[in-house]
Amino acid sequence: MQLDRLAIRARMRNPWESTDLGILLARRHWFAMFLAWLLPAAAAFTCTLVFIPESPGWGLLIAWWLKPAFDRLPLFIASRALFSEPVTARHALGQVLSLNRLDWLPWLAWRRLSPTRSFDLPVTLLERLTGARRGKRIRVLHRKYAGTATWLTLVAVHLEMILFLAAIAVLYLLVPQQLQLDWTGIIDGHELAAQWVGNGLYLLAMAAIAPFYVSAGFCLYIGRRIELEGWDIEIQFRKLRERWQSAEQRQPRARSVSAALLALCLATGATMYPEPSQAESIESREEAAERIEEVLQQRDFHQVEEVSGWRLKDRETQHEQLPGWLVEFIFWLADLLRMEEEEKEYSWGPLVATLMEVMLWLALAILSIHLLWRHRHRLQFSFRKQPPKPAADTPEVLFGLDVSRENLPDDICGVVMEQWQKGNARAALGLLYRATLSHLINRYGLAFGDQYTEHECATVVEQTVGRGEAGSPLVEFMWQLTNDWQLLAYAHRLPDEQRVQQHCLRWREIFDNEV
Repeated sequence: MQLDRLAIRARMRNPWESTDLGILLARRHWFAMFLAWLLPAAAAFTCTLVFIPESPGWGLLIAWWLKPAFDRLPLFIASRALFSEPVTARHALGQVLSLNRLDWLPWLAWRRLSPTRSFDLPVTLLERLTGARRGKRIRVLHRKYAGTATWLTLVAVHLEMILFLAAIAVLYLLVPQQLQLDWTGIIDGHELAAQWVGNGLYLLAMAAIAPFYVSAGFCLYIGRRIELEGWDIEIQFRKLRERWQSAEQRQPRARSVSAALLALCLATGATMYPEPSQAESIESREEAAERIEEVLQQRDFHQVEEVSGWRLKDRETQHEQLPGWLVEFIFWLADLLRMEEEEKEYSWGPLVATLMEVMLWLALAILSIHLLWRHRHRLQFSFRKQPPKPAADTPEVLFGLDVSRENLPDDICGVVMEQWQKGNARAALGLLYRATLSHLINRYGLAFGDQYTEHECATVVEQTVGRGEAGSPLVEFMWQLTNDWQLLAYAHRLPDEQRVQQHCLRWREIFDNEV
């Protein structure tokens, strides 16, 4: 495809702008496209007139049904004109058999009533795709432009009707005023001829609208291809390549001289500026380290919240009144029920009301059950749940920490503060963290996988225990301890001694007081 010969500017256009471009293209080549469509259609119409003159409707029906075959000729002219290759109507008529050779049966059968016919026809005629490949290509093209192509077909149909009625009105205006009073008398005895003339006028209306319809669908197809394949970017790259090649031919030594001058300037500039001192580089590194630590202290790096569920799209609220037809229908239904109650002793109105009441109560019960089940983890009851048994496949090591209960001391908090006083901060906080994990596994039966991270373990605690009155202290303690452990393990930031003592105190309140 020779994109450099494209007669239009290749750029991103919205669907309606592409349609307007097709209308402009049809205006420039309308007569050739009009003749290319009209002549074969008129031939089919004339053959019907010769062989079955008593059935004028068949001639128009055959010409209308063969539209996809006739549309290929204007499409051929538009496709060549888009790439600066003007084609005459005679040349297009000479290609009528070759253009309709590919995939003609589906277009005259199940695709005949397709509302996106003008948009889909270039895939068959220009890309030469059939079968599954065509279907796959059509699905890609229809993702954003199918609605515009459908509206284009609807508008074209209405324009044909309007143009046909306008032609009938022109004929009526050409009739002398004396004969307009007796219009039916003129047609009497010539009804068959009048039908053929009317059908011929409608054929002319279809031929006049067809170039605009076919060209608009074709440019809509071109706009979609520009969007998908980036023709505008490819054209710019080609221009850059041609410019570079022409410049290289004119000045073969320019690049080597420029490179030498650039190297000389860099060497001269390097000797003019002294190297930065070691103190300045050390100071800048310290500032960078402090800045990194400040950023890592922010809560965004240590808390991730996952929210799932259904929600409505953000739309502007519109306060609209009930449509008039709905109000009239309600009043009509009320009057009908009132009439039936007066005429009959038994009325089915109370029965309907009872059924609606039962359905509403049933919907309320289902909604209540759904809400209770959805928020079952957040609801707290008066009785205390028995702690679940630990899982059989409980892990003994999580991200390098031994969480087995046998390897933990009896006085956890005492050993933690002893290690902290000796300066073993990592060992102290690590003991408190793995003791917490061990108690969560054995007392609460939480299923931590050996592939979990610290953050995922805290998330499991929050989702399982919940944030109710009983579970909130444990969840809050787990998140705080996890954040401090991550800062110490990965960022080498030590918490305050007072904070470690607070962790030990809360650990005793949560775990030592449990039965």
